[in-house]
This record gives sequence, structure tokens and C-alpha cells, in this order.
Amino acid sequence: MATHPFPTFERILRREWRRSWSTWATRAESAAVLRLTAASAAAGVPAATMLDAWAEDSRGGQGTRLEKAAGHLRQGATASEAATRVPGLLQDDHATALAFGERIGLLGPVVQAALAGDDLLDPTPRRGLRLAVGYLAVMVLNFLVIAGFIAFKINPQFTKILADFNMGRPPPLERWEDIVAMAARVWYVPGGLLVVVAVLRFFPAAWRLLTRPFARQRRITAALDALSVADACGRPITEVAAALADCQVDPAIARGLWQAAAPGPLGRQLADAGLLSAVEAAAIDSAGDDRPNALERLAASRRDRSRRWLIAAGDAVAPCVACAMGAFVLLQALAVFGFLSSIIQGLS
Repeated sequence: MATHPFPTFERILRREWRRSWSTWATRAESAAVLRLTAASAAAGVPAATMLDAWAEDSRGGQGTRLEKAAGHLRQGATASEAATRVPGLLQDDHATALAFGERIGLLGPVVQAALAGDDLLDPTPRRGLRLAVGYLAVMVLNFLVIAGFIAFKINPQFTKILADFNMGRPPPLERWEDIVAMAARVWYVPGGLLVVVAVLRFFPAAWRLLTRPFARQRRITAALDALSVADACGRPITEVAAALADCQVDPAIARGLWQAAAPGPLGRQLADAGLLSAVEAAAIDSAGDDRPNALERLAASRRDRSRRWLIAAGDAVAPCVACAMGAFVLLQALAVFGFLSSIIQGLS
């Protein structure tokens, strides 16, 4: 069984935080709600009772969301309406799958396809990337504190000592102080961005707007899965694309699906809308009766590409940060040794 490289960081910042105080369901929590809702509909069992029982065993925000959703269901709302009225109960692509499945009367197959896509998308690279970024952020913060102390407390003493001996500052020390001065003039830009991101994390609607471009490829892949299921069940693809567009939370994807709902080859329409590449569009349009399988294969290919990109990004984070910190350490070391060399030459 694979182990995570930073178990303590994961336990403190992921497990306890997300279970107790998260304003948005985790991927696993969202998938569990989606699976329970579809199973309840298939068995003809009221989902409200099961959600209430589940809420009693859930901690923090998700338990409250489950209780609210159960209340809306008892008042006559559909599952998708309840999910819309309780922000954070489902992640966006799961909410879209639920609404789309209800809209076309294929809730079970659509949900099954969405959950199967999650099973195929290995969460380990994404989790590893988040943990690596978080761990390195802590390390960089500690590094900046130490570097700032040296720059603003120690280096001025070097300059004062050199002035007492009527000696000029060595070039490495001058370059280092120039870099520190430049960083001091613009520190509020990255600092302000970090504060804004941290604040927006507590407001789900604003956080969704901020992260929407980064999750767009996942939503496009989920749309391909939904189209594949509906197409395999013999539903008219233009009507299906229009229904799926109505269920989208991302306006860009909704516009593309509305364009695909017009008469014409599906792949070319999606490519013209910017949702697919020309090669992908050609593969879909040339599939003929095998178009549902072509859509499914394309979704799987995109997930595999996303997984490889996340693995590469996770592997690149640590070396890049290490190189950056090493460069700063080298500059500081050159500044210190330049000072010592000047003092030794002046006293000899």
C-alpha cells in the first residue's frame, strides 16, 4: 500500500480540516452522496431518510449540508434541486451529472459513468501534488523568515563595519542588497494574492469562480462521459447536448454544448466551440455507430493525460523550489564571503 510522503501534514491540514470545517464537500464525500441518491432512486427508497441517518454520523459542514438536503427532499424537491439549494453538497461535475440524469431519465447510467470516471482517475497524483505544494510552502515560509532576518538585521551590520573601516561594499553584497530592496518593494503583491486566496477559500461561490478555469478540463471530460451514455441509449444527440448545456455550471462549457446542439457533426461542433481538438473531433465524427465508445475512449484518454500532467507537476515542484532556494542561499553566501574577504584584505 502506498504511503504519503508527508503523513503529519496530511493528518493536520487535510483530514481534520476537511472533515471538521470544510465549506465544500471533498471528492469522496460528493461521490458518496451521488451514489446514495442514485441507489435510492433505483430502489424506490426515499433518499431523505438515508441522508438524515448519514448526517448523524458526519462531522462538521458535510453533516449540516446533508441535513439541509434531506429537509428539501421531504418538502418535495428533486435530488438535483436539493443539491442546488445546498451549496457544497456536491462538487460541480457531480451536480451536473445528477441534474442531467434526472433531465433525460437516465439517472442510474449517467451517475454510474460519472463515478466510474472518478474510479479511473487516480487521486494519488493530485493528492501528492497538493501535499508537496503545502509542505514546500511551509518550508519556503521558514526560509524567507531566516533570509529576511539576515537581509535586514545582519547585512546592515556588515555595511556599518565596512563604513567604519572606510571600505566600500563588495559587489556580491551590493547585488544581494539590490535584490532584497527590489523584493521589499513588491512583497505586497504575492502577499496580497495569498491573503485573497485564503479569504476566498471560506466563500464557496467566490472560490468556484476563482478555480473554475483550472477545473474546466475535468468538466469537459465529465460532459463527454454524459454524452456517451445518452448516445449509447439512443437519445438524439442534439437534444442531449442542449439538456446537458442547461445543467452546466460553467458558462463556457454551456455555450460550447449549445453550439454542439445545432445540426451537424458532433465532433466538429465541439471543436468549433473550443471543447475538443481537431484530432479528437475527427475521431468522434469518423466513429459512425461506434460514437458512444469513441466518446468514452476520448474521456479516458483525457483523464490519463491529466494524470500524467499532475505526476509531472508534482515531481517538478520540489526541484524547482529547491533550485530557487539554493540560488538565494548562494547569493547570500557570496555576500557574506565577499564581506569577510574585504575585511581580511583591509586588515592585512
